[in-house]
Parts: sequence; structure tokens; C-alpha cells
Amino acid sequence: MDASESPLASQLQHLYAALALLCLLICATARAYGSELEQRFEHRRWTHNDDSPSQIGALAQTRDGYLWLGTHDSLYRFDGLDFTRYLAADGQELGIVSTLLASDQGLWVGLRNGGVRLIDNEGEMAAAFDLGRGTIYALAQTVDGQLWAAANDGLMRFDGQSWQQLSSEAGFVGKNAYALLVDTSGRLWVADEQRLYTLEPGARMLRDSGIAVRRPRQIVQAPDGALWLAERDGESVLRLDSSTGQAIRIEVGESVNALLFDQRGALWLSTAGHGLLHAAQPNRHEAGGFGTLEGFSARDGLSSDLVAPLHQDSEGSLWVGTHDGLDRLRDRPLHPAGLPANAQNLALVADQAGTLWAGSSNLPVMRLDRDGLQYLPLQTPISATARDSQGNAWLAGPQGIWRSEGASLQKVAELPVQRSLDSAVRAMLVDRQGELWLSVNRQGLFVLRDGRWHGLPPPSAEPAQQMPVSAALAPDGGRWFGYRDNLLVSHDDGGERHWGAAEGLDVGHVTAMAHLPGHAWVGGQRGLARFDGQRFRRLPLPDNGLFDNLYAIVPVQVEAGEDLWLQGKGGIFQLPAAEIAQALENPAHHIRYRTYAAQGGLANDPHQVLPLPTAVRVGDDQLWFVTRNGVVGLDPRRTQQASAPPRVRIESLIVDGAPLPTSTSPVLPSSSQRLIIHYGALSLSAPEGLHFLYRLDGFDHTWHSAGRQRQAVYTDLPAGDYRFRVRALNQSGVPSERDAELDFSIGPVFYRQPWFLLSLGIALLGALHLIYRSNMRRAAEHLRTRLEERHEERERIARELHDTLLQGVQGLMLHVQAAADSLPAEQPSRGLLEKALDRADQVINEGRERVRDLRNVRQASADLPKALRELEHLLDHPGVAYRVEVKGTPLALHPVVHDELYLLAREAVGNAFRHAHASLVQVQLDYDPRQFELLVTDDGRGIRADQLDSSKALDHWGLQGMHERAAKMSATLDIHGVHGSGSQVHLTLAGELAYRCEEPPARRRLHWKRFTRSPRP
Repeated sequence: MDASESPLASQLQHLYAALALLCLLICATARAYGSELEQRFEHRRWTHNDDSPSQIGALAQTRDGYLWLGTHDSLYRFDGLDFTRYLAADGQELGIVSTLLASDQGLWVGLRNGGVRLIDNEGEMAAAFDLGRGTIYALAQTVDGQLWAAANDGLMRFDGQSWQQLSSEAGFVGKNAYALLVDTSGRLWVADEQRLYTLEPGARMLRDSGIAVRRPRQIVQAPDGALWLAERDGESVLRLDSSTGQAIRIEVGESVNALLFDQRGALWLSTAGHGLLHAAQPNRHEAGGFGTLEGFSARDGLSSDLVAPLHQDSEGSLWVGTHDGLDRLRDRPLHPAGLPANAQNLALVADQAGTLWAGSSNLPVMRLDRDGLQYLPLQTPISATARDSQGNAWLAGPQGIWRSEGASLQKVAELPVQRSLDSAVRAMLVDRQGELWLSVNRQGLFVLRDGRWHGLPPPSAEPAQQMPVSAALAPDGGRWFGYRDNLLVSHDDGGERHWGAAEGLDVGHVTAMAHLPGHAWVGGQRGLARFDGQRFRRLPLPDNGLFDNLYAIVPVQVEAGEDLWLQGKGGIFQLPAAEIAQALENPAHHIRYRTYAAQGGLANDPHQVLPLPTAVRVGDDQLWFVTRNGVVGLDPRRTQQASAPPRVRIESLIVDGAPLPTSTSPVLPSSSQRLIIHYGALSLSAPEGLHFLYRLDGFDHTWHSAGRQRQAVYTDLPAGDYRFRVRALNQSGVPSERDAELDFSIGPVFYRQPWFLLSLGIALLGALHLIYRSNMRRAAEHLRTRLEERHEERERIARELHDTLLQGVQGLMLHVQAAADSLPAEQPSRGLLEKALDRADQVINEGRERVRDLRNVRQASADLPKALRELEHLLDHPGVAYRVEVKGTPLALHPVVHDELYLLAREAVGNAFRHAHASLVQVQLDYDPRQFELLVTDDGRGIRADQLDSSKALDHWGLQGMHERAAKMSATLDIHGVHGSGSQVHLTLAGELAYRCEEPPARRRLHWKRFTRSPRP
């Protein structure tokens, strides 16, 4: 502190520091009991609020990794997150569980009522036995596969077929059996009320060891081979040297329920009322007790002081069953630094000597070295730190900037702006020339040169880029500053340069940097990028949200290259060098990482003022991180135990609120609207670090990153076959060995069923056919109406001819006949009149015939073949054969149609006779009920192409007239011929237009059958 500070201010700062130190000492004294265990072990508990069962009396871990809890209520299975109550297939509960034993066959369950149950590896009840011997205290299995049960009324043995009770003939003389153990040599140890027996492998008789015991609760074996017994009577434990037979009773001062030796060889003891006891060196004891015995009780966070079973799982975690819940203790990978837990917004920096300097917003400046924690007489908020090239620590806050001088601080300068609430220092850097670069909130970037502050213009006009939020010094002396919104600015001998998206930078706010020779790492909102000096390349980190918002990057050199230690809101992560190299070479590589605090969290919100970086390295063997729970550290060189891949499973399928079985491939109803698939994974050590990916084959095209969510929801899935797949990644990024899968299908709704679609198609085609037929029928009725009108006109003309012209001519002939008769016979005029009268008779006869033809429609319409045959005599055709053929039964044609067909055929035959130069002309009539056809063919020279156009044909061919006649009947006429190969005239006419209809029109329209079949006469 310089002389500019007033004595009063100095005294106040000393007073604040003394008060803070006194508070820390009081807190440390209050927490002395159990504090060392809390620092070495990470504690987690589950109580009634976490749905944990209570009164846990037995613990066991089966081969599949599940933890099983035997309670006074029932049996439960635990996967690290959820407790599942076990029910037999018949729905019956097991009752009070007294002991558990995991074996290759599954889980053996001993009950208070004397029953023994076997739950196989699939979770099904495989066997059930009622021994009728009271409480089953312990179960054990020898190397020969025989199962042993210590019961309230004796010792039982199961040979795989039946249970037998051992008597004195087998060497067991006790009344009750209380404890069992199979040691590392395969020897069976049995304890009754006062004796300890042994059974050597292969032996048939128990042997009394001669060791007196007092109703042991449990027998365990230490790493050195010694046996330890927890006894019901007394407050001590018994240690037996199995090689010498020497037994020593060690006083504990508490009634011990269970014993357990952990992987380090330390002894854990559960007590009935005083929590958990820990002896780090259990062999250092005297008859009076252990040399050092630490305690962990309810006031330290244990769920209850009444502790019963102890169990160590396959990953080394210690599980403790208590009267009120379940507890877990495991090695703490991150050890606390010893800084006060109430320090807020800590800013860290390490000097060259390895001393850790820490400033906060509410406590005096602190320094931590080998001698412990020390408070400096400087009570000021610190929001930024830096280290210069000489290894000195720099600290800055709203009251100025300080530099370390040995064990003290020397004030260097005031801030370049007046003090205000918004003048917090965001970043600080000291370059090789000793110039100080300072970023002040909302004020900009300043540099201290020759004792004077100089302000630098902002890199852009954006308000968010007025000042940098991070700063770092590169090995080549370059000054680098990170801004919000994906901007980096470098200052070196070449001047100022901006880096952004054009150079591949895509991390959002640049909040962390680590510059190394030849490359650099840059982190921010959207992950991590590597800089090769020219461009940035984003590292393909897992898309699980954990690597968003990075605030510290610490490279650590290892044999394989360069490990990266990252810290952000998601926790603390280690990226191995080999994984980084593979990811840079193959962007599709899934990086495996290790997390040390999945939800450790930072002590501040990243969008507010946050001292950066949040992690520092002290020497080669210590990394310190700022978290919500204070400053914690670890040794980066320490090899961590590899975590096992998680086991993922699908737990349930719920469709519209109704659960469906997942053991088979269910078929869901077509009306299914909402599907919820619950899944989970087994991770006893770190269930909160699990991350899930899932996809639905047949619907999804990519994997969904679900984070820690344990259900997938789908709505309105279309009909089809589906396969749901889910995989889990543990806290180290290790994926599950195989995906859990569930096949199901959704049936189509009735309107998507094949039979329905086929029926709909047929109905649609039928409807179209009916519409077509109806339209055709209306057109035919319209045409028929016109034909009927023409027919009626014919009849009218016939009547007129008969009633007027023929009658008038007949009357005229009578007058002429009278005049002729009045003349003499020899008069020449009389002969002329008589000849005229004879001709008039012929005309009247022809007129009567014509009128008769007009009136007699039935006969006229049925003689078309005859009329066409008569053309042979009416038309001149020397040397041309002529033939008329009839197919089918001739039907009565409509009179108008008959006349038009006759005239059209006559024209066609006449043309063939006159112009075709044919040897044969043939007429074919087809009286099909559905369709009438007229075909006139010849084998002559054919018709030229330019003559086929009716609009251009020669007049004497009459082609245009033939087309006009066909059009009047709504018939189709096709005239074609190949030059030199003959020609043909083909006419087709719908049957209901060609033939006479006997039914009245009204009745025809009402006859439904006519809509479903072709027209008939």
C-alpha cells in the first residue's frame, strides 16, 4: 500500500481483515468434527424427500451393476437416480428383508420370516424357499456352489436341490447361527452365540476354532487376511489373526452394526446412534481402542446417526444404509483450496513462486501458499487479475491496480476513469514492455505508457464491443483481446488486426484464451476453436450443452501431447490429447472427455461481471477452479479411475396415458395420439452426469440430444413400423456399449387400410363410370329425341303426302280419265291421255309405296341387309364381286338411323364400284347390342392421302357427305386406305342410338340396371 492512503483507511482495512479472520476461525472450530472426512470424500444422500426408502437393513450390488436395498418394508432396486420397488410376478411383496447376497445366479434374498428367495438376472423370481427357521441373518456361497444360511434356529445348507439343517453330527453345536464369511482362500467361517467355526474347502465337518465370540453381527476380512467381527454384545470389535489364531478385542465406545474395508485398506464402522466411524489405519490400535478414529454423523450431513449396512460398489464408492435413507461417500476428485466459502466473485492469479492470490467482492485480498491462508490489509473489490513476464501477480478493481512484491502488494495506479458503479475492470494484461492494458466496463480499452493512460478507440460502433471481456498475452509478445459477438483483436508490431467469422471464428462471446507456441485455443459461448496463426477451426465437442459458455482454458503437456482443461457453467472437463488429435483429424469423431463437476457451476452469472479466467495453474501439480462452492483444485498428473460405460434401458411406453408392455413389440392402435417413452441408465457414481441421445427410426432423420432428460415424447405419428433407440454417455463421455431398442408399430386408420383404399378406388371408378354413363345417356336421349322428332316429321310428311298430294293427284286423274273417255277412241289425243294416266298410276303407286315405307318403320328399319344386297342390281359394277355379311341377329334400327346408314353405305359402295378398280367389295354389318358397326372394304388401289381430308376431297367421292351423315347420328366414322392396298369405311354407333327402344323413355330412365351395363335394345 502506498503513502497516498490515509492512516484511518489503513486501520479500517486492518480491522476488517482481523474480523474476517476471526469469523473464519470460529467457523473452522465449529466444523472440526468430521471436517477432514468431508474434505477427502464427496458426500451425497437420499432421504424421504428423494423417494428413498427408510430403515435399510441390507445392501448388495448385482452383476448388472444395480444396487439393491433390503428394508423393513420391502426390496428396492437403485440405479443411481430412481428407487424401484420390487414386486413378484404375482404382485406379492417380499416383506422384511434381513440380508442380501449377489451371486452368478442372481440375487439371494433372506427374509425376517425365515424365507429365502432367488431373483434371477432378468429380475424374475426364480426360486422361493420357506426354511421355517426364523430370521435369516446371513447368506454365503462357497466355491463349490453350495449356499449357506445363518438362521435364528440354526445353520442351513442348500446343495442346489434341497435345504438341510446342520446338526452336531456335522460339527455345528450351536443353537443359532448369526454370521457367515467365505474368505479369500475359500474357507467358510460360521459364528453362533459363542463359537467361531471353520469349514475347509472340500471338508464335510465344521471345526471349532476355539475363538470365543459374543453373537457377531458380521464377519469381514481385511486386506492383510485378518478377520474382524462386529459383536452384538458390547461396544468393541474383535480382530482375529487367521494365521496365528490370536484374537484381540478393540474398544470402540459405540455399538457397532457393520464393518467394511475400503480399497485403501481403511476400516469403516457403522454405529447404532453415533453415525459413521472411520479408521484410516485400523492396525494401529491398542487394547483401549484405535489410535485415530474419525466420525461422520448427521450434523455433517449423514441422513441419520442410526447406521446399519455398509457396501462398496465396483467403482469404489461407499454406500451407507441408515434409518432415514441412503448415503454415498466417494473420493473427492476436487479438493477445496481452503479459501473461505463466503467469498464472492473470486478472481485468482498465481505468481512465479507458486503463491495463489485471490481477490473477491466482499473480503480482503488473500494469498495461499505452503504456510496456509493469509489475509492482506487491503479491503477492496477485485475483478481482474494478470501475471507479468517476471512472474508478479497483478490485481485490479474499482479502487485501482496493485502488483505483488514478495508477500505484499504495491499500488501501481488509479483507474483511467473516475470511480463509478460501472467502472469495474473487465480484463487486464501486462505485456513484455511492461505496459499495462486495462479494459474498463462501458469505458473501453486503455494502455498505461510512461505513467499516463491512453484510451484506444473501440474496434466497432457496436455498443457490445466497446471494451474487451478477456485478455491474453501470446508467447511472441502479441496482445490479444476477446470481445462479445465473435470478435478478437490482436495488437503487435504489425499493428492492430481484427479476427472474426471471415477467419473461421464462431464461438460467440470470446471469454477464454490460451496462447501457445505455434497455435492457440479460443473458447466462448459456442464451444472451443483452435487457431493455427491464420484461421480458426472449431473443435467438434459433444452437442450436449455442457461445453457452452467456456471461461477458462488450461493446457497441460502430457506424453501423448496436450491435454486441455476447460471450465464453464457446465463444470470442469478434461479433454485428453489423443481425443483432441482424433477430433481434429476426423470431425465425426465423438470426443471422450472426463467431467469433474457436472453441475459445479460458476460463482456468478456469465452475463454479469465475471472475473476471467476462472481457473489458474500453480506449478506443474495443481489446478485451481472457481466454483459455486468455492475454490477447488486437483493434480492434473493424477490418473483417474476409468469409468465404466453406462447401461441404458427402456423402462416404459405410455400411449395416451395407458402403459404398454415393452418386453415384446407392441402394435399400437391407429388412434394413438401421444407416445411417451421413458428410458434410463445405470450409473451409481455420477447419475447426474449422464447424457442421453435418442432417435426414432422411421420418423427421425438424426439423433436428438436430450441432455439429462429421461423421456421422449411423440405426437400424431403416422401409421408404420418404428424402432426407438437410445444411448447414454457418462460423465467422461463414454457411450453405452449398446443402444437400448424398442420396436413397435402403429396400425393404419380404417381409411388407410388396403381393403378400404381398394374399395374406395372401386367405388370411385364406379362413380366415374356412372357419371360417364349418365352423361352419355343424357347425350343419347337428347340425340334420340332429335331422331324421334325427325321420325315424327317423316310420319307427318307421309300423312300430308297421302292426304293432300296423292289424294289430289288421284282426283285429278279421275278428271283426266273422264276427259279421255269423252274423246273418240280414234283420237290421237285420247291415246296420249291414256298413256299419261298410266304413268300417273305408276307415280301414285310409287308414292303409296314411299308413304308406306315412311309409315311402316318396323319393316323399313329391319331390312338394311336386304336393301344393301339390292345395290348389286341397282349399281353398275362390271367385273366386281359384291358381298354382304351379317354378324349377330339383325335388330330393328331406328328409322332415321336406317335411312342414314343405307345412304352412307350406298355412297361407300358406289365409290368403290366406280373408283377403286377393285375385284371385291364387301359390306359387313355387326348387330352387337352394345354397338352397331358398318364396315365397307375393297381390295382396290386405295385412297391417296391428300384425298382423305373430307374438306378437300373430290365432289364425286362424297366423303364430306358421309362425314356429315355420321355426325347427324353421333356415330364415329373412320375412312382410310393405303395406296395400292385397298380402302375401308368403318362406322360405329352406340347401340342405344342405333336400335329402336321398345320401352317408354320415362321407364328407361328409371331402370337402374341400365346404369351398370352397356346399352341394349
